[in-house]
Amino acid sequence: MAQVKACPDCERRNAADNTVCQFCGMTLEQAPIFDAPDLALPKITINDRVLKLPLQVELVIGRADAPSGWIPDVDLLPLGGTAGAGVSRRHARLVWYGHWQIQDLGSANGTFVDRHRLAPDMPQDLKPGAVIQIGRLYLVYHG
Repeated sequence: MAQVKACPDCERRNAADNTVCQFCGMTLEQAPIFDAPDLALPKITINDRVLKLPLQVELVIGRADAPSGWIPDVDLLPLGGTAGAGVSRRHARLVWYGHWQIQDLGSANGTFVDRHRLAPDMPQDLKPGAVIQIGRLYLVYHG
């Protein structure tokens, strides 16, 4: 088990020793520490190419935006994930709860899992073999 804190502002999970949220900068001094299952890196492919993902409990999927300096944890821009292909800057996120879940972040074109559109901000469990559609891109979750 790993120990984590949930940010009181953005509700994202951080390592227990963080004093400020790594996502929004809010102080975590009063945030309670809780146990979470040890992190297992997800395996996701696009066109049979395995994506290199950082080892984090939450991963934002989207496209980079040079003018603002925004770079998501999983940048689909080099893989064809442009605005024209329907990929938002902050399109979706993967969250580790002992298993991986995906959540649409209110993207313009939605996030689909096995051809079912996700309701914004409603997490969906991922099962091995699930096909994730983000814009016109198709990713496969292998576990």
